[in-house]
Amino acid sequence: MTSQIKFKKGTYKFHTNPNFNYQLNRTYAWSNGDLEELKAVAAKITDAATWEKELLELAEKALQEKRMENAIAYYRMAEFFMYDGHPAKITTYDKAVNLFYDYHADLFKSQMIKRDLVPFGAAHLPVLYTIPEDGKFTDTILLHGGYDSYMEEFVPMMLYLRENGFAVYLFEGPGQGGALRKEGLTFIPQWEIPVKTILDYYNLNDVTIIGLSLGGMLAPRAAAFEGRIKRVVAWSLLPNLFDLFLYDMPKNFQQVTRLLMEMENEEVINLIMKSLMKKDPLIEWAINHGIHNMGVHTPYEYLKKINQFQYMDVASQITQDFLLIGAEKDHFIPVDFYKPIIEELKNVNSLTYRLFTEKENAENHCNAGNTKLVLDTIINWIKVIKPFLN
Repeated sequence: MTSQIKFKKGTYKFHTNPNFNYQLNRTYAWSNGDLEELKAVAAKITDAATWEKELLELAEKALQEKRMENAIAYYRMAEFFMYDGHPAKITTYDKAVNLFYDYHADLFKSQMIKRDLVPFGAAHLPVLYTIPEDGKFTDTILLHGGYDSYMEEFVPMMLYLRENGFAVYLFEGPGQGGALRKEGLTFIPQWEIPVKTILDYYNLNDVTIIGLSLGGMLAPRAAAFEGRIKRVVAWSLLPNLFDLFLYDMPKNFQQVTRLLMEMENEEVINLIMKSLMKKDPLIEWAINHGIHNMGVHTPYEYLKKINQFQYMDVASQITQDFLLIGAEKDHFIPVDFYKPIIEELKNVNSLTYRLFTEKENAENHCNAGNTKLVLDTIINWIKVIKPFLN
């Protein structure tokens, strides 16, 4: 497919730590960081504090040199590893977002993309939406990210889908981006609630929902309760967020942790988790970040909350056409998670599973090394599936 929107292709070994390595690839592929600059600073990154320092220095340098896309990328991803309560967290987020909308002002002045705040209780859900110029479109897509996404990352995807004849509504739900940082909305597992809000507000019917990362679980959960969703794209999917948290831990540790959680032994769980956080700065960041975006106060409450983010309890209620997208070497979600997921999709109208590989430069989480290939796969799948529904 030809396009004015260009995506970067390739995955790189920036760092020995899988999470830092992925986030650097994400900074390059989705946020338009400079490849050589990222290679140069990668070796200096050892923890969340050095990540913040190096990315902020890159951001300031890019801003001074008026390399705005690079500056946006670095400010956005510098904020990523700042803890809740960090004095610069919100100002850094604001800087990235304001630079983004200033840089892309023509997209909004022309109304190619429209920006909304949709009422959601006492708060609002941020929404960007676009409709093909002639007003005719193949399908309506509801698009959202996952655990730590910013909707601005997905604007190139949104525009690519528009070019290919789709109306797209891109939104941030509770726990994500501006919904968390500016509206104070923390994560809820009942994703059908924000989805219903968006569908009602724009009077949308017969839509395809696409959720990335944790969104690959949230989107199917919404579909289980929302009949206006006709097609589901789970761009990565996991059975249970608590299971994923424990996955790489020693088996004995997993067993003890599960037992203590069943016993509701909050005191011991908090002691164990705080000990882990002292030993591993990435676990410290993950739990502190999770406490913030889940709206809880302790590691125990965090583990209890993420155990509500599961797929299996609603899988049999999903009746739509379903596209499941995986990645061969996803450091977050192992491939062996997919078999039980597929086995539980007993009542879907149709099921397509596509595992992307290293040979396709799409082996990493959410296939960030080859976004175009995945979008083309989704587009072709919708065009095959949708005529049978009309």
